[in-house]
Amino acid sequence: MKGFVNIIKPLGLSSSALVVRVRGILSRAAGEMQKTGHLGTLDPMATGVLPIAVGNATRLFDMMLQKQKTYVATFKFGMTTDTLDSAGKITIVDKNAEFTEEQIVNAAQAMVGVQLQVPPQYSAKSVGGKRAYDIARAGGEVQLAPKNIELYSISQLSCEDWINKSKGLIEGKTRLEEGEFAFEICCSAGTYIRAIARDMATMLGTVGYMTSLVRTTSGCFSLNNAVTFEQFEGNPLEYLLPTETFTGAFARFDLPKNCAERALNGVKIDCDMPSGEPIAVYNSGEIVAIGEVLRGKLSLNIRL
Repeated sequence: MKGFVNIIKPLGLSSSALVVRVRGILSRAAGEMQKTGHLGTLDPMATGVLPIAVGNATRLFDMMLQKQKTYVATFKFGMTTDTLDSAGKITIVDKNAEFTEEQIVNAAQAMVGVQLQVPPQYSAKSVGGKRAYDIARAGGEVQLAPKNIELYSISQLSCEDWINKSKGLIEGKTRLEEGEFAFEICCSAGTYIRAIARDMATMLGTVGYMTSLVRTTSGCFSLNNAVTFEQFEGNPLEYLLPTETFTGAFARFDLPKNCAERALNGVKIDCDMPSGEPIAVYNSGEIVAIGEVLRGKLSLNIRL
């Protein structure tokens, strides 16, 4: 069994806990233990697209982590929490906060581009063998190194557009409160949306935090082809997507019968396809590897 499950992570559940549940369901359906892994963490208070790789598709993990992602988020300015999201405790209330809609639009536009982003104190970053959030919960403070990210676009949304784009996944939240604003954010993998709320607030001369988050796309996976956990649980094999869901955009190469065995045993074979791009390699109609051509020779880099 190999492929992907594009599942909607429920609010309040961790990404790792959902993976464990999906693994158990697929293992029971297959009659043997299955290997699974998610392709990018969502915090418990967030919801939306959580692609889960199954079987040998987990070997595509590193390739898939580099794909861009899109979120619909709400930020509240004029106060903040220790975790920079609604799961934390309010630590600062800025009663003198003043900003206009135009300033918010300008701040959003100014953040677009390549930049160094400092991760939140409450994050899964490892510091001296400990998770940053464990140090923060114990009352400590760590200096987290900034990392390169890219924000491709940040667009402010009306309340109606926010509700439509989040597809009703934010339970019990049907309006924006005073000082709260909605945004659609397209960014590189590894971006902390909570940190965007913090940094945008700084540009406005105040503090802020993230009040809700929905991931609407993760690479080739989107809410449009995602399923709820309840749907998946009812008929898991129906919702197992083929490996080609991700590799379908790659150039295809079918191994000739006279050299397929040699190629599968690690021997580089002649190939006149372009160099430097990933190639989906097939044998007898089944995808078996991701390859790359260098100097006219095909190497199978990831075996599927």
